[in-house]
Amino acid sequence: MKSVAPTPTGISRFIPGLDLFKGFNPALLRTDLVAAVTVFAILVPSAMAYGDLAGVTPVAGLYVAVAAMVMYALFGTSKQLIMGPEATTAIMTASAVAPLAGGDPVRYAALCALAAILVGVLSFGGAIAKLGFITDFLSKPILVGYIFGTTLIVIGSQLGKMFGISLESDKFFQQVLELISRLDEAHTLTAVIGTVSMAALFIMRRVNRALPGPLILVAIAIVASTYFDLASKGVAVVGPVPAGLPSVTVPAVSGQDIFSMLPIALALTILIYADEILTARVFAAKHSQKINANQEFIAIGMANIGAGLLTGFPAATSGSRTVVNDQMGGKSQLVGLGAAALTIVFLLFFTPLLAPLPTVVLGAIIIVASFGLLDVHSFRFLRSVRRAEFALALVTLFGVLTVGILQGIFVAVTLSLINVILRISRPHDAVLGEVESGGGVVYKDVGESATEQAEPGLLVYRFDAPLVFANAAYFTQRLDALVEEVGAGLKCVILDAEAISDFDTTAAEALENLDTDLERRGVELWIARANGPLRELLRSTGLEAKIGAANIYPAVRAAVEAYRVQFAPERADDGKI
Repeated sequence: MKSVAPTPTGISRFIPGLDLFKGFNPALLRTDLVAAVTVFAILVPSAMAYGDLAGVTPVAGLYVAVAAMVMYALFGTSKQLIMGPEATTAIMTASAVAPLAGGDPVRYAALCALAAILVGVLSFGGAIAKLGFITDFLSKPILVGYIFGTTLIVIGSQLGKMFGISLESDKFFQQVLELISRLDEAHTLTAVIGTVSMAALFIMRRVNRALPGPLILVAIAIVASTYFDLASKGVAVVGPVPAGLPSVTVPAVSGQDIFSMLPIALALTILIYADEILTARVFAAKHSQKINANQEFIAIGMANIGAGLLTGFPAATSGSRTVVNDQMGGKSQLVGLGAAALTIVFLLFFTPLLAPLPTVVLGAIIIVASFGLLDVHSFRFLRSVRRAEFALALVTLFGVLTVGILQGIFVAVTLSLINVILRISRPHDAVLGEVESGGGVVYKDVGESATEQAEPGLLVYRFDAPLVFANAAYFTQRLDALVEEVGAGLKCVILDAEAISDFDTTAAEALENLDTDLERRGVELWIARANGPLRELLRSTGLEAKIGAANIYPAVRAAVEAYRVQFAPERADDGKI
């Protein structure tokens, strides 16, 4: 069994990455450097593509990568996870910033940087308030629909670039329709380059997934573009890329800008954290490691503040680069630091090489990478398990595509909560009866009809949900119907309260009215398997005294035996208990 690393102490509790420099291990360094080179090879073209997708200069994607990898290496608790620019955060940032920038590229870049800094600040707030639970509202159906929808948005945003057409629409379906209607304007050479680039990426992926396909494609495209002078033939290229590192800059924004960007920053914070913590836990479980969920908030905060101060945009978990890191045997965050160092060297000395790169190649890289996120299998799984969740995933998908990412998620979360309330308001319940098991008798579900009662005169009933205002009336109606079904011979109702984990004043009133009604019929109400908090609530509401403390039993079997002693002594005497 693999050992679990000890919990960091001292300053390492706040900066876990400091442990990387303790106990130098040459073998580990060699392995991690190989992984770092591979991550770097994939990072450069994809980071530039995501910078372009965010609406800023492609090189800004590299700035985000450097800041995010260094900060996560120092403050994160996952040994495999790689942070940096990603498609989803890029497209969400672009959709929020574009209407506010008014076509001014300087203001646009400042607002993107502001979004990253706000994500960082909100992440710190999440760490202080220990708000990791907020991701619980992003259920699997919502995440499935959201990822599929945003992936289509990413692909839609690149369609015009693939044909050399500047699309005016900013919604997926409108973009597709506009592209079809304007195909006669397509730049043939650009379309050919885009098609060949996508085909090459798919072929390299099929031949060997370990190949750095995007890097190979970028290198070939730069050589071809220079040799054939593609820019003079109407093919759009990246153009001059400033060499050197960006200066640390606080974005020049107003208080109104901060207020306007807060909603998108909040949404990004929630989604980035949800994706990051899920990915980190997957790899932690694989390698018997431990993730500190609260520290991950800090790591996300530092990564995004760093990205913002380097004139970047919000950073998130890179699923693809994390997988590559793991496949290459990366064992620590030395991989992230190594890839960041290689990126810095690239920024200092090699950015002029990027000028002739056709932008359609970046679009092809984004589209091919996005295809891997179109998870049809998850939709099929949801449909086979629970159709309501399948429908929720579809609502999220079409909401994101039609009304917008934030609005679509809000609608889906609202519907998800409504679905939870509906399920609580009409939960599963059952009549319990004796079932032979392992040579003894246990009490299990025998149906939903009182004809399946445990024995004459006794009804054992289980309610499988917290008893609260949303289902108190349903609880009363169900028991009333069962009591009517048993008829005049009923002497006692035993409520199995094992699943009743919560209890409010509305439910207390309903239970009191039920007890009064049963008492009027000459029927006693007993409770079995009430947990500690429920017992305390019964006591504080006065129901324990009304029902009788002696009529609250630790187990259903104990309650049934007590019933037999009190109401059917001949049954108790025959030894069949």
